Amino acid sequence: MPTTSQMLADYPDILLQVIAELRGAFLDAAENRRQAIDLLTAQITDPTSVLMAYQELIDFQPQAQAALEALLTAGGELVEAQFSRDFGSIRQMGPAKLERETPWTHPQSVAELLYYYGFLGRGFKGAGQKAHTIVYIPTDVIPWLPKPASASEEDQLPVTPTPPSPASRMLTMDDAFLEDAGTLLGFLHTDTLRLTPQGPHPEDISRLVERLHSHGVASPQEQDVRLALLLHLAKRLGWLRRDEEDRVVLTGNRVRAFLEMDRAEQRFALWEAWRTSPEWNDLCRTPGLECTNTGVWQNDPRQTRAAVLDLLAQLQPGAWYSLSDVVQAIKEVAPDFQRPPGDYESWYIRDSSTQEFLKGFQQWDAVEGALLCFLCRGPLAWLAAMDLAEPSAGDDLLISLSRWGSRWLGQEAEQPREQPRRPLVVGEDFSVTLPPGTSLLDRFRVERFAQWQATYPQYRYQITQRGLSRAQAEGIPPQRVLQFLERRSQGVPAKVKAALARFGSKLRQA
Repeated sequence: MPTTSQMLADYPDILLQVIAELRGAFLDAAENRRQAIDLLTAQITDPTSVLMAYQELIDFQPQAQAALEALLTAGGELVEAQFSRDFGSIRQMGPAKLERETPWTHPQSVAELLYYYGFLGRGFKGAGQKAHTIVYIPTDVIPWLPKPASASEEDQLPVTPTPPSPASRMLTMDDAFLEDAGTLLGFLHTDTLRLTPQGPHPEDISRLVERLHSHGVASPQEQDVRLALLLHLAKRLGWLRRDEEDRVVLTGNRVRAFLEMDRAEQRFALWEAWRTSPEWNDLCRTPGLECTNTGVWQNDPRQTRAAVLDLLAQLQPGAWYSLSDVVQAIKEVAPDFQRPPGDYESWYIRDSSTQEFLKGFQQWDAVEGALLCFLCRGPLAWLAAMDLAEPSAGDDLLISLSRWGSRWLGQEAEQPREQPRRPLVVGEDFSVTLPPGTSLLDRFRVERFAQWQATYPQYRYQITQRGLSRAQAEGIPPQRVLQFLERRSQGVPAKVKAALARFGSKLRQA
C-alpha cells in the first residue's frame, strides 16, 4: 500500500491545501510542490495529529470509526466496490470543480469525509479483466490508529446450529457418487458409449443413467449436472479416451490404479479432482442460472470453491445448520467470495426462466445465494462432504459437514473408520448380490462376467453365458470366476458350481 507521500503525489494543489486546512497543517514554508507534499506528510502522519484527527472524525461522524476498523481488519485496504456499499463513494472531481463546489464542506459519505482528512486514498490493482479500484489507509498512518477490538472475530460466520426435528428426512448421499463412478467404469467396460458432434449418444447415456443412483437428487436438471460432473471427473482423472470409432473407452492403467485404492483414497481422489478443476464451472452449472458469452467477463471457479470451503470450514463438524442461515451469514461476512473486485455489473448471467440479466449487488441472492445453495445440496453432498436433512414441510433444508467433509476441510485429524467388508451373496438363480460397501474393484470384477440387473437398494447381477463368454475372451475362464466367488461369498450353490464347470468344459472343447 502507498505511503501518505505517495498518495498525495497525485493530488491537485487545491486538494493539498484542503487537507492542510482540515488537519491544521501549515504549508507556508514550502517553495515548490515537492516541498509542500513533504511538509504536509510530516505533519499529518505525526502520531498526535493522527489521534486528534481520528477523535474529531468520530465525534463528527461515528460511522467513521466503523469504516476505519473495516479497513484495518482487512489489512489496511479494501476493494472500493466493497467499501462503498457500507460507507459510500468518493465523488471524483478535477481542480476546477473542486474549487467551484467545495465538496469538503458538505461530504456526502463517510468515505469522502475520510478522503478529505487524508485518512483514505484510492488506487488500482490487477490488470486486464482483474483490474479494480481499491481504497486504503496510508501505511504510515496505520500504526497510530486504534486497533479494532474484535478484529480476530470479523470473518467468523454469525450462524448457530439448528438441530433437525425427529420428523426430518435424512438425505445423506453416503457413497452414491463414488458408487456411480464404479458403475461408469463397469458400463464402459461392458457396454458402449458413442460420441457424436453434440456429445455422448443419448441412447447410450439413457442406458448408463438406468444404472446410476438417483435417490436424493432434487430435480431432473440437477441429475443432468450430476451426470456431467461424473463424466468430467472421470475425464480429469484420466480414465477415458476416444477410440478410432468415436467411442469412449477406458484407459487401463489409470482405471486399475483407482480401483486398487482403498475407499477413503477413492473418495479423496474424486474430491480433489473437483476441488482443483479449472474447467468445471459450478456457477455456470447452477440450476436456474445461465452464463452467457456476452462481453469479456470470466469467473474463476477454483478461487470461488477455495473461498466457499474456507467459510464452510468454520461450521462445527456434525452439527446441523439451516442452509438459508448459512447463506445469509456468508452474505454478511464475505459477500464478494466469488468476486474479489466487487464487480456486480460486468458479469452476464441470466435467470434461465425469465431470461432477465441479473446485475447489481441487489441480485446477490439470485446469483451468489443460488450458487451457495447448489454447492451445498449438489457437489458437496454428492462428493460425501456434506450431509442433508429435510425437516417437515415448509422448513429450510439443513446441512451438516460429514465426517469426510470435516476431515478434508481440516476439522478432524483422525480418518473415519470404514465399515467391515461383507460377503457377496450368490443365489441358486445365478444372481450375485453385492452388499453396501463392496469394493469397487470387486464390483468391476463381477461386471466382467455377469449382467447388471439392479442398483438400488443393493447391486444385483446375473451370471449369464454371454457374460462368461465375454470374460473368457478377456482371459478369465469360468474356473477363475468360480474361485473369485468362493473367496468373496459365504458359499456358491452346487448348481452354480456345476454350471460353471460345464460351461468351462464347453469353452475348452470349442
